[in-house]
Amino acid sequence: MQHRPPRSRTGNPPLPFGCTPRLMQDALPSRPSPGRRGAAGARRGFTLIEMLLVMIIIGILAAIMVPRLDTSKGRAKAAALRLGTTLLAVQREAIGKQHQMVVMVDTVGRRLRILDDSTNDGIWNNSERVRSMEIGDGIAFGRPAGVSAQPFGGSAVTFTTVEPTTGLPAIVFYRNGSTQEYGGLYLSSPKALSGATSEGIWAVEITRATGRAEWYNWNGTGWKRGF
Repeated sequence: MQHRPPRSRTGNPPLPFGCTPRLMQDALPSRPSPGRRGAAGARRGFTLIEMLLVMIIIGILAAIMVPRLDTSKGRAKAAALRLGTTLLAVQREAIGKQHQMVVMVDTVGRRLRILDDSTNDGIWNNSERVRSMEIGDGIAFGRPAGVSAQPFGGSAVTFTTVEPTTGLPAIVFYRNGSTQEYGGLYLSSPKALSGATSEGIWAVEITRATGRAEWYNWNGTGWKRGF
């Protein structure tokens, strides 16, 4: 017969000699109660007040740093690209429609005014359609005094042809794709025009024979073709 250890009155095996229930309880590893586990888990996240404080700090830092970011260089580049591609599109339009297209340069309004010259007389008539292309905010026609001029001239707009109705300098594209004259124009940021920076200065040149537009960027010491 198998020998079984004697049991106490409670039905549990007897404790080792010299041990009391209290000593046995202290010797066993303690387990965290469900309440303690919940409190520890709650401390792992963020309170609503902490999140609001972080958002406020981020907002203050953004308000300090954003005004210091200079975007004039990017705006000038975008304006030069938009203006040059518009002139290229107008040249193709003159070929496709087989009549003259007149591009008037409004330096005060900072825009191009494009005339569908269906009568081929270089004059804006009431029956002819005109559309506008803005060069963008923070950009102006002009070249800083310290920047050397391109071969087509040093004025903000060097085209000598003038549209009689508006009095604006104009580029006339013929139906064969050529232009009435060789010339160009300059685009600069206000900071560049004031001499505060040498960045954000562009020139667009129009070739008479082909009517093609070419871009030039001032790199601080000279003109660099393209982007």
